[in-house]
Amino acid sequence: MLRQRVCRGCEAFARKNPLGRCRTCARRAVPVDEGVCRLCRQQASLIAGPDCKTALDLTVAASTGHQLFLTGFSRAAMTRSKPVTLPATQPTLVALPARSAGWEQPILVDAPRDYRHASSLDPPRDPSFLRLVLRHADVLSEHNGWPPRTLQQVRRGLRMIASCHEPGEPVKASTVTAMSPHGVPGLRVLEVLFAAGDDLVVDDRTDSLTVWIDAKFDSLPARMRDELDTWITVLRRGTPRRRARPRITTFTLLAAAQPFLTEIADRYTTLRQVTRQDVLDWLDGRKQQASDAHALRDLFGVLKGHRLVFANPLSRIHVGGRNPSTPATLTTGMLHAIGDAAKNDPALQIVIALIGVHALRPHQVRGLTLDQVDLPNQRINLGADQRRLDEYTAAALTTYLHYRHQRWPDTGNPHLLLTRRTAHERGPVSAYWLTCLFDGLPATAAQLREDRILEEARAVGGDPLHIAAMFGLTAKPALRYAKAVWPQAER
Repeated sequence: MLRQRVCRGCEAFARKNPLGRCRTCARRAVPVDEGVCRLCRQQASLIAGPDCKTALDLTVAASTGHQLFLTGFSRAAMTRSKPVTLPATQPTLVALPARSAGWEQPILVDAPRDYRHASSLDPPRDPSFLRLVLRHADVLSEHNGWPPRTLQQVRRGLRMIASCHEPGEPVKASTVTAMSPHGVPGLRVLEVLFAAGDDLVVDDRTDSLTVWIDAKFDSLPARMRDELDTWITVLRRGTPRRRARPRITTFTLLAAAQPFLTEIADRYTTLRQVTRQDVLDWLDGRKQQASDAHALRDLFGVLKGHRLVFANPLSRIHVGGRNPSTPATLTTGMLHAIGDAAKNDPALQIVIALIGVHALRPHQVRGLTLDQVDLPNQRINLGADQRRLDEYTAAALTTYLHYRHQRWPDTGNPHLLLTRRTAHERGPVSAYWLTCLFDGLPATAAQLREDRILEEARAVGGDPLHIAAMFGLTAKPALRYAKAVWPQAER
């Protein structure tokens, strides 16, 4: 793709050779080498072929044809023109007849913009647009606690956009994200544009789930893929009688059904040919039989409802759920190793205190806000439940809040736990970040929580009512922990 007014070869040729008159094409004021311009040399080389490059007949270029020029691509146009001073007396404007309400100029070529040659020093084509987005950038910077350098880079990116877009022209989100390698935080710029108005941005970014679906199911037969697309549409958009599934649920169901569809694609061309025995043979030996059968049951149920299959092959297949594992107790050495690792990490220390002492679930820890922590009264508010803070948890909270204030003093994020990214946003930390905190430790967050509940169950003799009331469990999980300690209580 040509990203400047002349190609690099013509630019180098013009830099090395003086201007003159080409004796082949008779053009004037063009760079010439031995009286011949580069265009005639390239044309003669093309005619001669790859085997005759040493002795070129430079006269054939003028007699056999010539490559056309595109207007405005001369080298003189590469220099930046000075701003034109308008005369004091403006010409009289003639009003044109009004166009119809539904008329608009169609786009000839919707090529992606290249901001590599844009400059934040260029004047904006729509000053009102620039003032609007710069004002929203200042508000978001103060509200989310952006560092001064981030605000400076965002303002630079907004000025580059304003110098290239005409008034009323929407900005493509894919073009903004492509500015990230050039020192512009694309996500922050998009955040400003969306805050300034939804009509300013066209979100044309490719959906990652759609890309994954195309990559995994591209090899299916055409009819089978059409039937699968019907199920995907119901999952993602819903129907009048069925709500759309969350993104993670859609991915989980498709990932569970993908091995089955890949296997039967070698034998069948449509899902109408799938039999009950095919499903039983495939489920035999699967580790996650319950979840796999649920995905297939949902698939064929939707197809049956849309009359794309004659019968649901899973209608008489019943797969029991996996038996829950017995919660295990952590050893003293494992607990000491976890405590030693948390001494020099304030984030890990507060996570261990909330999970290992109060038995909070990981999503509760990630969603905990500053308003829920009441250090003066030694309490933590969990919605319907309020817990008293012990000395270890209170000390861990004090240490982390001091670290949080020193690391991100201007953040506006209301959540207790922060990362380098979420400190300048409003959302919680990711589940992946919380999982990575326990890398290298002898136990996971779930195992640490189970150990805490088991410790309480042993202290009360396996009373399920006490366990359910203290940790907010339902009857089935409370009985699971109570049964794990009943043999010990009987002894």
